[in-house]
Amino acid sequence: MANAKKWVIATNGTKYASEALKYAAGLYRDLRNEPEVYILVVAINDDALTEAQAIVELAKYTFEDIAGKEGALTPYVEIGEPGKVIIDQMNALEADHLFIGGADFKWDVNEDGPGGISNYIIEHISGGVTILK
Repeated sequence: MANAKKWVIATNGTKYASEALKYAAGLYRDLRNEPEVYILVVAINDDALTEAQAIVELAKYTFEDIAGKEGALTPYVEIGEPGKVIIDQMNALEADHLFIGGADFKWDVNEDGPGGISNYIIEHISGGVTILK
């Protein structure tokens, strides 16, 4: 974790996503070499944009409050399918670690059927991932 240079924290304001944000902020607080941090909220469509913007502002405030310092922190909102957008943003930013909540995570990845956003991310990510559930 100490060598990670760019973190993406993907949140939608839910319980586990908020815990992932808080966990990342606690780690950040204790690091000497601070990574760039991007807080990403994905709105599924234009109608959800206002809510997503409110979530990202609250997430920024929460992160700074827990971290106890301001650093290279960039909050932003994207529109689209969450799993794909998160992976696309990880690649575009050349980020090396992702923090997400995993309420939809399926422990048995071999089970038939959809695995949710968390499983999609695990399958497609190139870098580290921390999932809080």
